[in-house]
Amino acid sequence: MISLFGLMGAFFVLLFGASYFFYRKNSPVQYGISLSSILISIFLFLYSIFGVGGFEGMGLGALAVALFLASILSLFVSVLFNIINRHGKGAV
Repeated sequence: MISLFGLMGAFFVLLFGASYFFYRKNSPVQYGISLSSILISIFLFLYSIFGVGGFEGMGLGALAVALFLASILSLFVSVLFNIINRHGKGAV
């Protein structure tokens, strides 16, 4: 279970780093990265249930859930940074 949280943390750092890179350039792609990874994780979860099955599917499903949670968290933090900077407080 600890490795699953570590993997989720690594996904979050990777997704948020990419979103922050595009955030600094004021590009709308900053939201597309998190949204596309949410869609990928949903399709990966469905594939783990219907395509793979068994214990291998359970492991793939856990990976998909970790990616989904990291994507949601990354999207939330990106939107929060944008809202804070829009109000002129200058978080980053």
